[in-house]
Amino acid sequence: MRVIASAIFFLMSVLQAQGTAITAHWSADTVLVGQPVRLRLVVDLAPGAVPHFPQLEIADPVVSLLETKLGPRSAEYLFSFWELGRIVLPGIPVKYVLPDGSEHLLETDSLAVYVVTSLTGEEQDIRNIKSMLPVILTDPRTQLLQALLLILVLGVMVLIWRRRTTPIAAGNKGSRLYPDRAALDDLAGLREQGYDQARADEHYLELSRILRCYLERRYLFRALEMTTSEIQRVLPRKTDDLEIANLVGQLLELADLVKFAGRSQDRRQWNYDLELVASIIRRTRPAFQVEGRPGLNPGALN
Repeated sequence: MRVIASAIFFLMSVLQAQGTAITAHWSADTVLVGQPVRLRLVVDLAPGAVPHFPQLEIADPVVSLLETKLGPRSAEYLFSFWELGRIVLPGIPVKYVLPDGSEHLLETDSLAVYVVTSLTGEEQDIRNIKSMLPVILTDPRTQLLQALLLILVLGVMVLIWRRRTTPIAAGNKGSRLYPDRAALDDLAGLREQGYDQARADEHYLELSRILRCYLERRYLFRALEMTTSEIQRVLPRKTDDLEIANLVGQLLELADLVKFAGRSQDRRQWNYDLELVASIIRRTRPAFQVEGRPGLNPGALN
């Protein structure tokens, strides 16, 4: 839809006063609605006369003043027009001062603007065009589709809820209560998977995760989110066994080399590292286990 505003102006307004003149020129005589159009004022004054062009203030919402540029003998104003029909701009006054200090005033004639449109063959204000009414779908097939979508969403929510509330198997309850049991169970599962030297990075990634998860549950700090160097700084403050802290740091550094630097480890070294992690867990497990107290984490007692 193309909206065209035709602005018909009185292109030149010349006022003679005491040997002076002011001339107004428009940059175009036809513009689109809202398209900027420039008005240039030029004064012809006696030598030594100084013009003072006004800073226009537009209060009419149908006219917008976008820019003003003032020069020594000319001024430019950038306008946009927003209403269809006949718009009359009042004359623009320009004061000038002669060398003797006397002040005088020049003023352009008023400028008539005609804005037309070809939207429907009748003139309209584009700001009065109403927004589209909301479309209400009443097709039975659409309603059926909405019902099926609602059932699908409810089914997914129920599935997620059931997965979150599924009871823990009896064999895993101890692992949830005690961090050492969970870690040793995970180590046993990792050992059963066997070792493929070509996938050493994956094996050591899982070994590092098991150890970090145990440290996090046992000593209550975010080991899974920390780097190896951060764990090496924190762990000595959590345990009095500095030898264990050093062993943990060395093992995590080795795992980082395998994971990120591609260092190769044979099966013998893998078995040794598995047993080393198991030994660390056994040496740092809580001094006693609390049975029959669901939800109590012995790690929180230290």
